[in-house]
Amino acid sequence: MRKTICLTALLAMAAASQASFTLATFSDPSNGSTFLFDWNTTNNTLTGSWTGTGMTLQTPGFTGGGFVTDAKFTTSTINLTTIIAGTLYTMGAGSVNFTDSSNANVMTMNFNGGMFLNPLNAGAASSQGNGVTFSGPNVPGNLMDQSFAFSMANPTVRADHVFFTASFTSSADVVPEPASMLVLGAGIAAVIRRRKKA
Repeated sequence: MRKTICLTALLAMAAASQASFTLATFSDPSNGSTFLFDWNTTNNTLTGSWTGTGMTLQTPGFTGGGFVTDAKFTTSTINLTTIIAGTLYTMGAGSVNFTDSSNANVMTMNFNGGMFLNPLNAGAASSQGNGVTFSGPNVPGNLMDQSFAFSMANPTVRADHVFFTASFTSSADVVPEPASMLVLGAGIAAVIRRRKKA
């Protein structure tokens, strides 16, 4: 019986130690008329930005939740390395910075690399980061397994550039603070003591 309780306690602690959630997301604000990403096929670089109005950055994973109206974003210049020409590339390190309508920082994403996929009009293109870290005034600090993806649509070729509209999502796992784990551990210990007495 004690082994069953201990196993249950360990499983409960493992489940409580991580909980995946959406950090921030936005739908395509362009209505297909203004592009958010520019793939330079000669230089093999990817850049993105939105400096207009109409983007609502939903922030359910931020402290306090909520959303940011008329949000903006800019990326660093992301270098691409060819895996399959015209289709699949690895991304170099880079960053994406989100601001509000007054250009105050909302969230910065830094990443060590990632993948850029352009499936030859067989589906939406996408860029996904790895080695991602989020920071910002309302971004929780106890995050792990952080990730993001831009889903790109409406590819438009102009000379050696391919332009895309895009939507965005990001997620992370949250690690409970030590105090929360102590409370959980104390509860489990109490259950085990009670079972011992019985």
